[in-house]
Amino acid sequence: MVDICENYKNVENVDNTEKLYNINIYDIFNTQLYESDNSDTSEQSNDNNNNNNRPIMFSGPSAVGKDTMINKLEKKYPNVVKRLPSYTTRPKRPGEIDGVDYFFVTKEQFLKMKKEGLLFGIKEYNNNFYASNLQKLQEALADKSKITILNYNIETAIEVKDKYDFYFVGLFPPNEEVLRERMIKRNKNTKADEIEERMKSSVKEMQLMQEADFINLRIVNDDEERAFDELESQLKKIYPQLK
Repeated sequence: MVDICENYKNVENVDNTEKLYNINIYDIFNTQLYESDNSDTSEQSNDNNNNNNRPIMFSGPSAVGKDTMINKLEKKYPNVVKRLPSYTTRPKRPGEIDGVDYFFVTKEQFLKMKKEGLLFGIKEYNNNFYASNLQKLQEALADKSKITILNYNIETAIEVKDKYDFYFVGLFPPNEEVLRERMIKRNKNTKADEIEERMKSSVKEMQLMQEADFINLRIVNDDEERAFDELESQLKKIYPQLK
């Protein structure tokens, strides 16, 4: 596979990371990305009877469109898929619903659950905590009536990949400038230096995603509708109930 993150090798160096901005690294690799990473779905379709309810885990940098793709799946297949929200201490954004997008809790509540051993995949991002509830995950996976969908960062995906049989979907932006624009649009009151810190974190996350050989499906979200069509088309080969 073409290494679309070859330019990220020195990502730990802040100066080098900053120089990466404005480089449209994905533009010339989109075709190879689809062909190389999504080519095994036809073989996997032979296992439909065994994988009908295999949970789907989405990973990707902030603002890449994970929630958009999940929301589209939920809206189109409400009787087939269900989202398992994570817990977070960050404030709700406009339009978000507690228990649907996330379980919004205070820092004190979060730390209490952590102390009681109820959380896994604990991450801190932009001074807020994120994690999933182990009991809720086990309950969701035990419910075979629907396909469970999760939205985790790649570090958490790496942490749990050997513990559960997930179908991993990696979502990529078409280039860094598009990702930055989406971040600014979604966080209108965020300072420029905070956006740049998020961009540096995103660069690191995309490098990890590129190196993650367990990702089953890689999608470049260059256009919302096109990306969803690609996602839906590939998932239908694995999940016959998505009809």
